[in-house]
Amino acid sequence: MRHLTLVVRAALAATALLAAVAPAAHAAGATWGDPDIAAWQRSGRPDRLMVVRPGTVALVSHGSVVRRLFPPYGPLPLSWLAANAGPGWVGYLPAKAGASKTVRIDSAVLLAPDTTLHMGRRTPKVLMTAGKTAASGTWIRGSRATLDIDDVTLTSTAADGTDPAPTDMAGRPYLAMGAGGHMTITDAKVIGFGRGAGAPAREAGVSWGRAATGSATGSTFKGGRTGLRLSGSTGVDLDKVTVKGSVQDGVVLKDDRDTTVRRLTVEGSGGNGVTVGGTDSRSLSGVTTSDNHGAGIKATPQRGLTLTATASHRDAGGGVRLVSCVSCTLDKAVVDGAPSAIGVSGPGSRVTVRDARLTGGGDGAGVTLAADIAGAAVTGGTISGFDRGIAVSGPGVRVDGTTVAVAGTGVKVYGRARDVALSSVVVRGGRVGVTASATTRDVVLSDVRISGTSRKGLASASEGLVVSGGSVTGAVTAVDLGASARLEKLTVSDAQRGLHLAADVHARGQGLDILAERKGIEADAGAWISIEDSRVRAPTALSGNGTIKRLGNTEVTLPPFPWLGFAALVALTLTVLLQTIHQVRHRRTPRPRVAAHVRNTA
Repeated sequence: MRHLTLVVRAALAATALLAAVAPAAHAAGATWGDPDIAAWQRSGRPDRLMVVRPGTVALVSHGSVVRRLFPPYGPLPLSWLAANAGPGWVGYLPAKAGASKTVRIDSAVLLAPDTTLHMGRRTPKVLMTAGKTAASGTWIRGSRATLDIDDVTLTSTAADGTDPAPTDMAGRPYLAMGAGGHMTITDAKVIGFGRGAGAPAREAGVSWGRAATGSATGSTFKGGRTGLRLSGSTGVDLDKVTVKGSVQDGVVLKDDRDTTVRRLTVEGSGGNGVTVGGTDSRSLSGVTTSDNHGAGIKATPQRGLTLTATASHRDAGGGVRLVSCVSCTLDKAVVDGAPSAIGVSGPGSRVTVRDARLTGGGDGAGVTLAADIAGAAVTGGTISGFDRGIAVSGPGVRVDGTTVAVAGTGVKVYGRARDVALSSVVVRGGRVGVTASATTRDVVLSDVRISGTSRKGLASASEGLVVSGGSVTGAVTAVDLGASARLEKLTVSDAQRGLHLAADVHARGQGLDILAERKGIEADAGAWISIEDSRVRAPTALSGNGTIKRLGNTEVTLPPFPWLGFAALVALTLTVLLQTIHQVRHRRTPRPRVAAHVRNTA
C-alpha cells in the first residue's frame, strides 16, 4: 500500500511538471523533434525564416512554425512564393495600374538539400529587406541545394524605402551557398548586398562556400561589402562579370578549385579589386581593374599562379601585387595611372614578368622587386613615367629586353640585391639611367643602352660591377664609378664627361670608345684605371690626380673637328657679307623718274 502511494505521488508530480513546461514550450514555438525549428536554431535564429524542403515550405516566426505551404514538387519559382506566402514573408508589391512584377522578400530563406529556388522573368525585380539587426535581415542560403537567378535585378531595401540599403546595416541581405550547393546567376544585377563590418565572411555579398559550385555570367554586382567571394568552392565559372563600388575587396578567390575567370571587370572597390590566394596552379585571364583604393590584383601566398592579359587603370594601391608567390607568371599586363605598377615581395617569391606595358605618373616604381624575394625575371615590355622604372633590392634578378623611358632612375639596384643581370635593356630619358648602390654585389650589365639622361648614364658604387657592350649617349657624366668595375666594349658619346672614377677606385677597361665634349676620363686622387685597345676623344682626354694607364692599341686624341659644321658656317658668313656689299653699292642709286602724264604710281 505504501509503495502504491509513492507511485501515485510521483505520477501527480510528473503531471504537474509537464503542465508547467508545456505552455512555456508552446509559447516559445518549440515542437520536439521538428526539423524546421532545428534549422531555425542552426541559422542564427532570424526573426522570420522560410525553410524550403521538397514539397513543403515552413514559415518560422521567432522560433514558431506559424504556417506550412505545399508547393508542387520540383524547382520552386519565386513567383509561386510571392503568390502564396503572404505579407511579411514574400509578396508582390501593389501596383497603381495592372499587376506588379516587383517582389519583396521580408524573410530569410533557407534551402534544404535537394531543393531548387528559381528567380526568372516572372519576377524581374526583387527587393530584399535590410534589417537594423542581423536577426531582422534577409538572406538566401543553402547546402546541397540550387539557387537559379536569371535576368533579375536584386536590390537591398531599408524599411524607410532607401534603395539600396546603407552599407553599414547589420541586416543587409546576402546570398551564400554551402557544401554541395549550386548557384547560377545569369544576366542579373545584384545591388547593395553584404552585411556591415564584423559580419562573417560568407555574409559579405554573394558567396560560394566550400564545395559549392555554379557560375556568374553577364552579370553586375554593385555596392556590396565584397562583390563576389569564392571560398573553397569548386568549378565556379565567372564570365563577363562586372563588380562595382564594393566597400571592401571587389572579388575574393580563396582556397577555391578549378575556377574559370574570363572578362572580369572590377571598379571602385574600397579595398583591392581582386584578391587571389590559397590555391596552387591557378590561371586567370582577362581581368580588368580600375579606380580601386587598394591594388588592382593582389596575390597572397600560393604557387604556380598565371595571370594573362590583365589590365589595371588608376588603382591607388598599385596595379599588381604578388606576395610570396612561388613560380608565378604575369604575362602581358597593362598598368597605367598607378603610383606603382607591379610589386613582388614576400619570402620565397619567384616571379616572371613578361611583356608588360606600364605607364605611371607618381613617385613609385614600374616594377618593384623586394629584398625578401627568392628571384625574379623581367623580360620584354615597356615602362615609362615612374620615379624608378625597375627597382631591384632582392637577389637573383634578370632583366632582359625591357625598355624604360622617362623615369627618374631607369633601373635602380640597391639594398641587399645580389646576382643581378641586365641584358639588352634600353633606358631613354630621365635623370639617371642605371644606378647600383654600395650594398649590392655581382651586378652585370650586358648590351645596356642608355640615352638622353639629364645627369648621369650609369652610376655605380657596387663592388665588382661588370659592363659588357652597350652604350651611354647624352649625359653630363656618362659613367660614374664609386667602386671597382670592369668595362668592356662600352661606347660613350655626346657626354660632357665620359668616365669618372672617385677617389681610390680601381677599374679596368677594354675596347672602350669614349667621345666627350669636355673630359674623356677623369680619375680622382688614388684612383687607378687601365684602358686597353680603347679610344678616348675629348678636348681634355685624360685628367685628374689618379692614374690612367694605357695598354695595347689605345688611342687618345682630340675629338674630330666638325668640318661639315665649319663649312656651313663659312657659307653663311659669305652670304651675309655679299648681301651687305650689295646693299652698300646700291645705297646712293637715284630712284627712276616717272613721266608727268603717269598718275598711278602705286
